[in-house]
Amino acid sequence: MQRFTLTAILTTLLTTTISTALAQKPAPKASSIIHSAAYPNRVKVTSATYHIGVQVGNISLSELRVRIPEDAPAQIRVGQVAVAEVGKPVDVTSSLGRKEIMIAFAQPITAGTVLEIDLNGVRTSDLLGRTWRFPVYGKSAGSNQEISLGTARIQTYK
Repeated sequence: MQRFTLTAILTTLLTTTISTALAQKPAPKASSIIHSAAYPNRVKVTSATYHIGVQVGNISLSELRVRIPEDAPAQIRVGQVAVAEVGKPVDVTSSLGRKEIMIAFAQPITAGTVLEIDLNGVRTSDLLGRTWRFPVYGKSAGSNQEISLGTARIQTYK
């Protein structure tokens, strides 16, 4: 009987301790890409928009960097960049290069925000349908370390 009572008390104590520990420290939610697409998605279009959606995790973001695919057999050129939170534009400074697109936010983007990034005026130098993979990185406010947010997969068709 004492053994049963001791086992019951020990089990209850361990269950309570573990449940309390898990409830106090939730798993961190990282920023990530939630969707990506091309509009229109035909390669013969002379000026497409590549759209990337980013969910900002628990840490606010101060910058984003979108890398042009290194193994791209064709040249990809982007005309301009537009960034918006759901329903309102975001003030950004962007620089467009051949290898990457840098986006700096005037104010850090707070945790839990969904960003809609439009790469407007995109032109490719070939007429083949492809799946383009754009690695996306972010910097948190007050840090110089880049965080990988994932890869935006954008598919085009003939």
